[in-house]
Amino acid sequence: MTTTAQPVPVDVRTELSPEEFRAAYMGRRPVVMRGAAAHMPAVSTWSAAHLGKVAPDQQVRVKVGTVSAGRTALVRLADYARELAAWDAAVARGDDAGDPPGYLHDVPLLSMVPALRHDLEPFPCDYFPPFFRNRWWAFTQFFVGPARAVTPLHFDTLLTHNLFFQIQGSKRFVMVADAERDKCHTYNWRWAAVDPEAPDLDRYPLFRDATVLTCDVEAGDVFYMPPGTLHKVISPGASISFNIDWHDRASALRGLAAVREGMPLKNLRYNLLFALGVVAGVPRSVLMPGLRSYYSYIS
Repeated sequence: MTTTAQPVPVDVRTELSPEEFRAAYMGRRPVVMRGAAAHMPAVSTWSAAHLGKVAPDQQVRVKVGTVSAGRTALVRLADYARELAAWDAAVARGDDAGDPPGYLHDVPLLSMVPALRHDLEPFPCDYFPPFFRNRWWAFTQFFVGPARAVTPLHFDTLLTHNLFFQIQGSKRFVMVADAERDKCHTYNWRWAAVDPEAPDLDRYPLFRDATVLTCDVEAGDVFYMPPGTLHKVISPGASISFNIDWHDRASALRGLAAVREGMPLKNLRYNLLFALGVVAGVPRSVLMPGLRSYYSYIS
């Protein structure tokens, strides 16, 4: 049996100040900030082809096969852009496009290609705690991928807040709140076996009582998810986006305690570094060398 209750749409706001965001949404519920990034030059100029022209010889690691499988390949950015364009053109024509190209996933593109940063300014730093503001670009992780890319249901590994910026194309998020994680048949800490869009309730009966949330995030939108939100992500077409995973005091302390929930010990090191910055006020310059491997890790 694959039926469940109708999905619930998340709030969509066209005006949301940092103060109201913190009071009404942060740590509580998802929200789409419609058009909040539309002023960024990247929204009107970026594509995979553009990235390939800016830094054609930049080596990037892409995921191949299913996103959760963890296989990767190292390619030139220009070569990846050409492969992506050919795939999307075949899909648009209705041809048999064969296997999709890899998915550039969790890549710290602004650290690798600093020239791209000015296309994302002015950047809305005030939504973040002070630790993340002045060098916001150092915390970005990019997702560049083809039509039909799908990331199965999972939650962010450090139990961080997630502010997600859609630059090109769109993404559909299908979510379950952190409080209902036990209904999602999770494994390997952060992955969920159930498909929230077509749950097999005979195989995954606990999901019967889960509340599913959905939203569509368009180019120029900013999307927020609280810590631990399980999410499946679907790309209808070619897409460029990035997010910043970040901690405030409450989430940093919870991240330290999460080893009791089964969080891998390697994550404790990263959450400890974030806690030292956010809670104890240790300067970012002291902590960033230890965090660098997190931002070069393909999850």
